Amino acid sequence: MMVMKNYKLHLVEYPNEGPKIVLIHGLGGTHRYWNTGIELLKKNYHLILIDLLGFGDSEKPWINYTKSHHLKALETHLANLGPFYLIGHSLGAALSIAYCAKYPKQCLGQILISLPFFSNKQKAFRWLRQTPTGWLMTNMITAIITCIITRRVVGRFLPKLLKEFPVEIAEDLLKHSFLSSTTTLWQVLYHTTIPEDLRFISNITPTLCIHSLNDDTAPIETVKQLVKEQPGWELKTLVSSAHHPWLWDNPSCQKAIEQCISNWSNCEEKLDSN
Repeated sequence: MMVMKNYKLHLVEYPNEGPKIVLIHGLGGTHRYWNTGIELLKKNYHLILIDLLGFGDSEKPWINYTKSHHLKALETHLANLGPFYLIGHSLGAALSIAYCAKYPKQCLGQILISLPFFSNKQKAFRWLRQTPTGWLMTNMITAIITCIITRRVVGRFLPKLLKEFPVEIAEDLLKHSFLSSTTTLWQVLYHTTIPEDLRFISNITPTLCIHSLNDDTAPIETVKQLVKEQPGWELKTLVSSAHHPWLWDNPSCQKAIEQCISNWSNCEEKLDSN
């Protein structure tokens, strides 16, 4: 049996007397993805923002970035944190499900923003290949080449090319390796184990999905079906925030998070009193 190393993750913590929330970014992101609206969250919650293994300022080992490696790194840094809520965007949402499945007693609830849910790799490829970028990112060789070119050729110009995004997000698109990016994409998102993970959390962890109707990266129809099948799950739909509701409709995300965690906390208090 292979023993996995304890790799170091970069964490940013904002202490508060309120409930603890761990925030996990998406593919190519860092903890700075959450800077939009972070001041509002800091007022009411104890926040822990994480750079995933191979991303941001976390360690970037020369490994195959499997779900097991990501979960091991998260476990090493979160095991002693006590109960908390999880908020994940895209890749972070998929890893949130996996973490809650493995450590259900630690996860009080999860909020999944723009969850990319595909029942198998073939369906993922079929959906993503509707766009030219999708064709590039569903072939391992072209995905690696795209990543290298982005880093070495156009990297310094990304903030100017991606003017619609906050500057720190465009800058941080370079803070990963081609290995961490491509193998995470294949091992966590394309070779998804979400259907297996759901068997362990559907009746245990309350879940809210936040998803935009015009998301062309993560199809909303599969999430709608998923929510129907999972007891205790809810779906908050937004109209035009594409794959980034946290950035393009932050007030709606903040409101949904506040309401959800308040309701969940009240339910926990009633259970404890009984």
